[in-house]
Amino acid sequence: MRFVVSKLNTLTSISVIRTNIIRKLSSDAKNKEEEAKEYRKNIVVEKYGAITTVNIDHQKHRNSLDVNTLQELAIALEAFDKDTDSKVLVVNGEGGTFCSGFDIDEIGEKGYNALKDAASRLLRRPLCDKPTIAAVSGYAVAEGFELALACDLRIIEDTAILGCLGRRFGVPQGLFGARRLTSLIGLSRSLDLLMTGRLISGTEAHQAGLASKLTATGTALGESVKLAKSLVKFPQNALIMDKLAAVNSQLNPNSEESMRDEAVFTSLLGNAIEDIKQGVKKFQGGIGKHGKFYKLTEVPLKDWEMEETLEEVKVTIEEKKKNEKS
Repeated sequence: MRFVVSKLNTLTSISVIRTNIIRKLSSDAKNKEEEAKEYRKNIVVEKYGAITTVNIDHQKHRNSLDVNTLQELAIALEAFDKDTDSKVLVVNGEGGTFCSGFDIDEIGEKGYNALKDAASRLLRRPLCDKPTIAAVSGYAVAEGFELALACDLRIIEDTAILGCLGRRFGVPQGLFGARRLTSLIGLSRSLDLLMTGRLISGTEAHQAGLASKLTATGTALGESVKLAKSLVKFPQNALIMDKLAAVNSQLNPNSEESMRDEAVFTSLLGNAIEDIKQGVKKFQGGIGKHGKFYKLTEVPLKDWEMEETLEEVKVTIEEKKKNEKS
């Protein structure tokens, strides 16, 4: 009888252990699932030589910015800033939409301030010291519009839709959008968009001066990469200095960021002087003459580039021979 009771106790103990193991495995699986959701990747970074693309991939919610996406975006921007091999950044939205602003559902769940805090990296003026380009397709509205404005240049598709869509819900421009917009297109046009919240097409955005280039549907990313390629060939120190000077004059007058920019200017100046020395040698070797912006790294001159010089030498020699005969 004792043996039977002992056996029953053992079986019960084994059953309890199995149940606990199953619960633990189930709990671990659930935690991993929640962890995967919490740290899902909505920002995809790709590199093409000196060009880096940061792609917002939150297509289920029209590439809206929730806390996780904003944190991932901040990490991507910081990584680009520190990457000495990356010269130009292109910000793009996957699936035909640039960015639809803050995630409304998450604002309802966590509050506006939670997203505003997560977006603090986007408050930097400029967004990055190195050049940034927004490839705008589909919707770029609310904070998505502000993200496009934060970039230095914008390639905008003609069918894109831009505007301060948060006006409908009483959401202000929280990422310096009002200031950036005014510096780009002036007070009168900015007030029209800011106060009415009306949406404009890519074509109207280009007419207002927001687009560096207006392009066809589906080509914004390609055109942005093409523009980026045209920028990486230049000596970067002087380019960054001029960019920061322009941004500073519009967005950071008499501010701490202005002082930071001055410090950057100073650090870049020494390198820029070296670039100038190299530039003089290149020009003396025939590169960039006659206002050409292509093949800035190739020293040998083509035959047609030498024609003018050869002709001048030929004429000089012939004139010298005539003088000797006479």
